[in-house]
Amino acid sequence: MSALIIDTDPGLDDAHALAMALTPSPKRPTVPVSAICTVAGNVGIDTVTDNTRWLLGAFGEEAARTPVYRGACGPLGAAVADAADIHGSDGLGDGPRWPVAEVAEEALPAAMALAMAARRRPGEVTLVSLGPLTNIALALRLEPRLPRLLRRIVVMGGAVRGYGNLTLNAEFNIGADPVAADLVFANFTDVTLVTWEATLKHSFVREEFDGFFRGGSEAATTLGRLVDNRYLTEPGYARRSAYFRADPLAMAVALDPSVVTDVARHRVYVGYGPGSLGHGLTAVDWRDSRSDRPVTTIVEGLDHARLLELLRI
Repeated sequence: MSALIIDTDPGLDDAHALAMALTPSPKRPTVPVSAICTVAGNVGIDTVTDNTRWLLGAFGEEAARTPVYRGACGPLGAAVADAADIHGSDGLGDGPRWPVAEVAEEALPAAMALAMAARRRPGEVTLVSLGPLTNIALALRLEPRLPRLLRRIVVMGGAVRGYGNLTLNAEFNIGADPVAADLVFANFTDVTLVTWEATLKHSFVREEFDGFFRGGSEAATTLGRLVDNRYLTEPGYARRSAYFRADPLAMAVALDPSVVTDVARHRVYVGYGPGSLGHGLTAVDWRDSRSDRPVTTIVEGLDHARLLELLRI
């Protein structure tokens, strides 16, 4: 793997995933991050872009040099959804902000930047998708060869067994733009999917969770302060028996594929139709009855001990 491009909508767990990619650790592979693209999701595009720039500044001088590209402001074929009820109105838990190094925003739109990066480095770029798949679908329309140009895509998204967190059976990232998601699964030949069910299956107890932010890095301090704010402002959060880290699990898979212990490989489809129960549904051809699109690798099992190493900042 030669480089990462991260497509993200920070988001508290996105912030953790970004820190994993941008903070050196002897326990994690070091992979250069060539760009970060933002996409409307957890909150609106202005806010997620500002959050990305602030986080990079807070993470330190090296992280602050990472180019940031503003992406899509809404889905291709759905009403705008957000997760401000989970992540706060500012996307980062409405927590403390302090002055950090100014991180510029690049002029190119994210979809164009993604297509151009893949052209420049064919077969070298791994794309890590932590939000709705809108930018990737737009980049595909700009550059139809994109599935051949990217090394692979790791996607956090989907509820392949119907355990939704946006609706009864739709996971947020897929349900926020199901048209874009279906385009991705229909066209890309090497997609690894880290689902919401995998997130629920691989949770962390409080001691493990707090341990992720006890390192001495600027990123650890930043994330620790954001988590401490959540403990203070949401008392129930501190009393949880399990903590979930959806986007960091996807980043762990991108950085170290050996953390995966079990997969299923089947074709994946996404339903859409506003107002219907099928809108945002991630449907898997478990019986392999169809052959009209590439097979997706669905992560079913992860090495817990290795996750504890990879997620520590």
